[in-house]
Amino acid sequence: MSLLNPWWALVAAVITVPLLILLYVLKLRRQTLRMASTMLWHASTEDLQANVPFQRLRRSLLLALQLLLLATLIAALSRPVLQAPTSASRVVLLIDRSASMNALEAGGVDPERGTRRRLDAALDAARQVVERLGRRSEPAELMVVAFASSAQVITGFESNRRLLLEAIDSIEPTDERADLDAALNLTGAFARRDETTDQPPPDVLLISDGGVGEPAATSSAGGFSLRAGNLRFVGVGPEAGSPVNNVGIAAFSARRDYQQPGRVLVFARLVNAGGQPVETTVTLRVDGEPVDIKPARIPAAGPDGLGEAAFTSSVEIPAAAVLTLTCGHRDDLSADNTAALVLRPPVAPRVGLIHAGPAPDRFLLGLLEAMEPQRLAVLPAGAEPGSVVDLDWPWADDELDLIVFDRVAPRDPGSVPTLTFGAAGQGVSARPPGRRAARVLSWDRLHPIMRHVSLDALVYTGVGGFELPDGWTALATGPDGPVIAVLAAGPARHVLVGFSLTDSNWPMDVSITVFLQNVVDYLMLAAGEAALSFRPGDPIIVRARPDATELSVKGPLAVTVPVEPGEEVALPTLRRVGLYAVRGAVPPMDRVAVNMISDAESDIRPRRSLVVNAQEAEAAAPGEAAPLELWPGLAVAALGLLVLEWIVYCLRMRG
Repeated sequence: MSLLNPWWALVAAVITVPLLILLYVLKLRRQTLRMASTMLWHASTEDLQANVPFQRLRRSLLLALQLLLLATLIAALSRPVLQAPTSASRVVLLIDRSASMNALEAGGVDPERGTRRRLDAALDAARQVVERLGRRSEPAELMVVAFASSAQVITGFESNRRLLLEAIDSIEPTDERADLDAALNLTGAFARRDETTDQPPPDVLLISDGGVGEPAATSSAGGFSLRAGNLRFVGVGPEAGSPVNNVGIAAFSARRDYQQPGRVLVFARLVNAGGQPVETTVTLRVDGEPVDIKPARIPAAGPDGLGEAAFTSSVEIPAAAVLTLTCGHRDDLSADNTAALVLRPPVAPRVGLIHAGPAPDRFLLGLLEAMEPQRLAVLPAGAEPGSVVDLDWPWADDELDLIVFDRVAPRDPGSVPTLTFGAAGQGVSARPPGRRAARVLSWDRLHPIMRHVSLDALVYTGVGGFELPDGWTALATGPDGPVIAVLAAGPARHVLVGFSLTDSNWPMDVSITVFLQNVVDYLMLAAGEAALSFRPGDPIIVRARPDATELSVKGPLAVTVPVEPGEEVALPTLRRVGLYAVRGAVPPMDRVAVNMISDAESDIRPRRSLVVNAQEAEAAAPGEAAPLELWPGLAVAALGLLVLEWIVYCLRMRG
């Protein structure tokens, strides 16, 4: 507890307390009178003895009550307040509404309010801040900001308590990830605006369970960055170290098999945030029908992170479908217990092959034919091997999914993905070979194109290495530089292989088949779009049907969007997980799966400290979210003491 007016209270005490005591020790002086008779000398002598300036202070109930009344009034004058994270005149209330804030509080159910979440506790704490700061003699101005993956200003700086409470009540939960960096950047913008005035920067009062993601890489050494003002942290949820109960799906993906496109390979990763191992069942459904049910044992979480277990399955799905994975464990957070994927039907690519010389490389042509493309068009470039050519091919951009260049390279590849063997173009120059034959020294095994590709036995000739401009990424490097590279930026992706297949022993190795399939998946986005899903808050673009005038979105949230026929539009932000039906959209975007899929949000263990500007901010309890002034209670107590003192005085006068 602290005092807002200690000096005024001290001055009042120094003046009033001695005066009150003086009233009880002073006696009234009487005038000296001459007596006509000596009969009253004795009484006069006694009266003179009593007529001294001071008398001994005796016990008095009235004096005790009056002193207590005076002490109460002086204490109220000092304006005592309970200690709190902030007492600034301007405060930004930063309220976390990410997925972990939907976890049930300890006990799970409130007898009066039913199911109670951490967000409910956060909103209660925010209301306390408004009520307490609004009762001060100089009410504070508050700004309310809600954040998850992005920050939203609910109301600007305002001192009207009714408006502030309405703004807090309007905050809705989301299943998004928390991004505290984005929220602090937003509040920092308002703080910089205050630098042009005489007002001090506002304090930032963060109300959260502490699951706010990781700081940006540029500021991770000093934690989160707040450019102006002080950050105060109010923690909600269970105390640090308290047991929690949550099992969630942290990864869910599906792709079609390379050799059997009708077979779908499913992978999922399950995490456990609790302190005890969990045994549960995991169910995979296709269009609502169970196709695979497996038991899972997920280890307990430890100081190094969450407990993890894997789920894999292989299912025959020859057409488009919706895959749903469900974890049967009942816990404190339901948003991560189910995940869904919208599976595309298998689509054969449409490929064009442009070659140098009179005929294409026979092995390359055979590989492309073995992929059984929907269309394979072959066109001679009419140029020498290694040439960079300007081609006016007889295909529209939407007629082909991939163009393969054999020993020639396009100067301008356009908007169609390309794979080039044995030539360099598109701003990439090649160094001459420094030796007769060379081996690959290293390659990026984590890149999707090089996944499961082994180049240990590869020997090539005819190229030294690429000099890559900005935007290109080296995938494989020889003694004289990169020999395989990819350009992922721009309207389409492009892959360069510096040597031709005839100038290497790659056709003798099975890895060339894997490489080519990876390239097709990567360039056509087949691997990424074989199964579609989004995270809450992600932008989602759909195309309306030619006869549609509106899109009707139905699911956990429902909304209608007017559109022009055939128009591409962005759906309103879908902040809750679930499967949405988009009536009027072109398939496969007529069904949209939104999944939480976040280790950070599934880890509902509360954090009780954050590092901000290289300083540790400890969490305060929700009840300490704002200073509580005690003078109103003291004033009421003083009034009661005054009534009691008057009653005692009346009783004495009657006696």
